[in-house]
Amino acid sequence: MSDVRYVRDVMSRGVITCAPDTPLTEVASLMARDRAGAVAVVNRDGELVGIISRTDMVRAYLKPYANLRAEDIMTTQVATIIPDIPVRAAVQIMLDRGVHQLIILHARPGPQRPVGILTMEDIVKEMVNLPDSQKGE
Repeated sequence: MSDVRYVRDVMSRGVITCAPDTPLTEVASLMARDRAGAVAVVNRDGELVGIISRTDMVRAYLKPYANLRAEDIMTTQVATIIPDIPVRAAVQIMLDRGVHQLIILHARPGPQRPVGILTMEDIVKEMVNLPDSQKGE
């Protein structure tokens, strides 16, 4: 029997989202309230169109941000995966892409709506929770 852990076993279900026209001050409130490392930007149909990370927000702090909206600072090339890949593969994607989180989408075809998020914090928690027989394999 395989002891492979999949993204679906580790990811956080549900994703904090906002619309592209959400004021940046509201995005900051969402992130602070939920202690989120990122907010997924979705269109009217709930499909992923971008992401705003803490790094994006900190960069915006150096600009006159009072009138900025999510779409003004979001990253449109979002690192995404499906829930049915091994956690080790997801970690490698995070490292290769230089990102702290991956947005989880249902497998295609179909709407590309976020269903979860895998963060570095999730990986650290997984390291604690794994049985010794699976650590470092």
